[in-house]
Amino acid sequence: MIAPLNKVSIAVPASERERLLRLLQAFQNVEIIPHDDDEDAAAGFEPDDNERERIGDTLSEIVRAQSVLAAWHSENMIQKLRTGRPEMTLSDLEETVGQSHWQDVCQTALQLGQELENVRARQNELRRLIESWGPWSALSFSPKDLSKAFRYTRAIAGSFPLRVFADFEKAFAEETDGLGVVAQLFTTSDRAGVVLFFPSAMAEKAESAARRHDFSELDFPYGDVPRDVLKAWRSEEKSLAETEKDLVGRLEALGEKKPVLDLAEEFYRTLLIRNDAQRLAYQSKSVFFLEGWVEAERAEDLRALLKREITSPYYLNFSEVEEKDIPRAPTKLKNNKLFSAFETLTEMYSLPTYDDIDPTPVTTVFYLVFFGMMVADIGYGLIVLLGTFLAKKFLKLERGLAKSVDFFFYLSFPTIAWGIVYGSLFGRDMPFALLSISNDIITVLILAVVFGWLHIITGLLMSVYMSLRKKDVFGALSGGGVWALLLVGLAVVVISQLVVKSQALFIAGVALCVLAALGIVFLPVIESKGHRVKGLLKGLYALYGATGYIGDLVSYSRLMALGIAGASIAVAFNTIIGSIPLIARVTLGALLAVALHALNLFLSMLGAYVHGIRLQYVEFFGKFHSGGGRKFSPFKTAEKHIYLIEEHAQPQKSQTR
Repeated sequence: MIAPLNKVSIAVPASERERLLRLLQAFQNVEIIPHDDDEDAAAGFEPDDNERERIGDTLSEIVRAQSVLAAWHSENMIQKLRTGRPEMTLSDLEETVGQSHWQDVCQTALQLGQELENVRARQNELRRLIESWGPWSALSFSPKDLSKAFRYTRAIAGSFPLRVFADFEKAFAEETDGLGVVAQLFTTSDRAGVVLFFPSAMAEKAESAARRHDFSELDFPYGDVPRDVLKAWRSEEKSLAETEKDLVGRLEALGEKKPVLDLAEEFYRTLLIRNDAQRLAYQSKSVFFLEGWVEAERAEDLRALLKREITSPYYLNFSEVEEKDIPRAPTKLKNNKLFSAFETLTEMYSLPTYDDIDPTPVTTVFYLVFFGMMVADIGYGLIVLLGTFLAKKFLKLERGLAKSVDFFFYLSFPTIAWGIVYGSLFGRDMPFALLSISNDIITVLILAVVFGWLHIITGLLMSVYMSLRKKDVFGALSGGGVWALLLVGLAVVVISQLVVKSQALFIAGVALCVLAALGIVFLPVIESKGHRVKGLLKGLYALYGATGYIGDLVSYSRLMALGIAGASIAVAFNTIIGSIPLIARVTLGALLAVALHALNLFLSMLGAYVHGIRLQYVEFFGKFHSGGGRKFSPFKTAEKHIYLIEEHAQPQKSQTR
């Protein structure tokens, strides 16, 4: 059902603004109605952008520190699933953050993270330098001093491409008349490092020969002696490794305090949301005024809260949702535990508007039947039942995931029930089957079409109900009434021919069909008072749409088809496993059986989930549900790391800043 709302108006002295917003945030059941931005100037309201910027900067700093510690924070996922997300009141959050010394954790994390980043950047640079210049470690003197070291001899250091080095040695010997010396220092995969010695008088010829063979003279810009520089680099690299190890150890120890930063982030996001809420309200120099939506049954709780916590004079008024407010009013679905697990089906399509009806309860009933009929296996249903039961019993799941677990928990029961009807246990026939999936295919098909007929009729009747709620009798007749009458007439005709064999029943069915057809054709004529011909054409075209209902009914054959497909695959898997020799069947066969049936369970449930949704959205919702509603979004915290629980009659604690 759709929860009734009240429109609430609150005015407090401007000095009580923060206190009121904090109370509403902790209350978690008021959605603030935004006002027009143009009225800010008239109200004299100037949002505190400096405060928002300060909160944003602090939050940004916390998030950066979290990203640093995230790599060093080890979480026990099993323990996390068992304990769940922390649940706290707003006062608890404020007090915990205030006593946590999160600032120290934040600053230390940022400092250590920056230091580690600098160390690793320098390590990468050193590795690159050592890799690049390492081959020259054999050079124990400065290349710059080579030309000064000898009086009648020149020397240069450099490297050649390995592919031309042998040719160079021959050319060098010829150009220097055998007086030149090539001292080879190293060889890599593609280059050869050398020191060339030759008479000064032959310098021009020797250097020309070197250039012709792609000689690259050594240019070492990091010091005088490569060997000494490389030794210093390696020493520094070793020292940095020790520094890195120390920083990593400190970060690992600090990583255990990441939850402190998570709570600090939650707190400052709460402040940011509260600061943004100021822009949704009216404010003058003396008065702070806001309007919002509150669930009707929580109105008195809000009244009592403000009476207890606001000591200054204030204004509070509750009013029912007026017709002019309906387009702006949000939608809050409120169902029992069973139906609430299926609310996601409605939300995925579109929420109903505030003055609409919630299709979830009816959708739930049909979805349970359809899903069970498409999976239809006792064994598969028991596996889903056991898995979801254990998850509900021993794990404290996230709220969204818990709702999904509830969803499949409830679906396991019709799966077992239809498995009993078909007598199927992991694809094996049981002796108590009411219908055989292999021998009673036509009966199962007829049953699927009957469920489809009931589904469509229900949708049409809900359309009639919606029109009557709006006091639109004509719309109730032309919208869903005549089509429901046509389907009833067709059902009576089919029953009279295939079940009861009654001529009188046949005539009654035909009469209903004719009456419905006349209504489909001529009701638009009556509605189009000034355009009778246009109305007649519209009615005739609508009557042609009756063929669409045949297609809709045929769509429900998938209930039979998917059930047969899943059962056939299970039988095929059992046949494969049964063909394995006995010894292998006990070992490998058991593992194979688990894997194959797990695959079939997944495929069967996926198919049932998708096609069940399609039958709801196309064949059912299309008859009456237009959607267009907006979800009720109460003013509360971000709930990124905790779940906020309401403070029940607890004294307000001082706010931490």
